[in-house]
Amino acid sequence: MQNMLIGTYSQNGIYTLQFRDGSLSLLNTSDTFENCSYLSYSSNHIYGIIEYSERDIYKDGALISMTSTLSNQYAFPISGKGPCFILLDDIRNLLYIANYGDGTLDVFSLDKNGNIISSIYHRPYTSHSRIHHLAFSEDKNILFVSDLGDNKIYAYQIIFKNQTLELKELSYYAFPNGTSPRHLGIHQNHIYVITEDSCELYHFTFSKNTGFHFVHSISILGNDRRENDTGCGIRISQDGKFIYISIRGKDCIYVFSTTPELNLIQTISCFGKTPRDIQFDILENYLLCANQNSGNISIFNRNQKTGLLQYNNSYHIDNPACMIPYEI
Repeated sequence: MQNMLIGTYSQNGIYTLQFRDGSLSLLNTSDTFENCSYLSYSSNHIYGIIEYSERDIYKDGALISMTSTLSNQYAFPISGKGPCFILLDDIRNLLYIANYGDGTLDVFSLDKNGNIISSIYHRPYTSHSRIHHLAFSEDKNILFVSDLGDNKIYAYQIIFKNQTLELKELSYYAFPNGTSPRHLGIHQNHIYVITEDSCELYHFTFSKNTGFHFVHSISILGNDRRENDTGCGIRISQDGKFIYISIRGKDCIYVFSTTPELNLIQTISCFGKTPRDIQFDILENYLLCANQNSGNISIFNRNQKTGLLQYNNSYHIDNPACMIPYEI
């Protein structure tokens, strides 16, 4: 059995939905916090970020915490502005927050019960930076950071001792101007990056000793790209064989096989407008797509052997921004 957490760009806030046999049904909702653009879940705790608030108290964004029943809700101010992504480090009991608004990184510490203790780290970048996405290496000892504004991705060694955090820069890769690296997908030592403005898929390998090694990049849309087409979400299957990309404007999902090299094997409508997030269910039998501007989540059957998708059904929800599956 599994549920889905849904964060929304609306005053309706956060939803918990039951996901069973390819269908969603409403369990609970909370409108305490609006514009929750990303969420994380662990051991009956929900963590998230308010990207911005139309209520004055959290105008520049905030970190939020609650139980899985959407009770015991708390909000914490952060140093950065316009947070857009949150990453849970369950080894060190830390929360990493990417701030798009002012291009900074914040980190909070948790106690052994998962309660937020305090802010312990704030990292500014440049005046042009827009920190957008965070991801771990598979052993969770390296943090990868995408800077959409400065067209860079970074790799940091995580050093944490006595509640003191150091992020030691190991490597960075500078993309061409106008690409805008948005989200990363990681499988073993392979890193895939979707760019927002140029709608390209980049492939790197990475090692701690030598850093990023560029393998190649491909244009997802080729000559068919229009001005309002922007790259958005990326997911990699657990076996590393298939990559799924969402493109806003085209409002489609693009499926790539990774072996022996990147190859586009399917283009399918997202059955909505503005596919902001795509997400597997826990068993990867389905792929879900959160269509922000049409207010629906499209559900696709996924063939694990071929990687191909088939549209199943749709569930209405206002301005969905992110989806997080969790077992119950």
